[in-house]
Amino acid sequence: MKVTAQKDHWINIGFIFIIVVLISSVMMVKREEMVMLSLLVIPCIALLLWIYFKTYYEFRDEVLYCKSGPFYEKIRYDSIKSIKLCENFMSSMALSRQRIEIKQHKKNYIVGTTYISPIDREDFLYELKRRCHHLDI
Repeated sequence: MKVTAQKDHWINIGFIFIIVVLISSVMMVKREEMVMLSLLVIPCIALLLWIYFKTYYEFRDEVLYCKSGPFYEKIRYDSIKSIKLCENFMSSMALSRQRIEIKQHKKNYIVGTTYISPIDREDFLYELKRRCHHLDI
């Protein structure tokens, strides 16, 4: 089952603003510098669009597969220590402030905590709990 990420309005506005600024920066430079700057700006815009349109979460047989543009993480169900609903702005594979926090066994906070933002958090959380048999309660 593949679930698209929820996107907050501030994310939509932020992505649009950054893309407009990047395109404007190319338009404002001299013609000689436009090609060089375009070589930097076009990949940045492509990366932003890739992340925006290709962030999703997928229940697979043994793992929760989280993808955000070119970045991905496979979280084994049996390695998940705890899951809970939360709201924060921590950097992760989420495009919304309303998230699910996933902590893994035998990993520290930085590499063992993932935040995701599926469209229907409650249903997603229920399905995830159903698949995780090693949760600390």
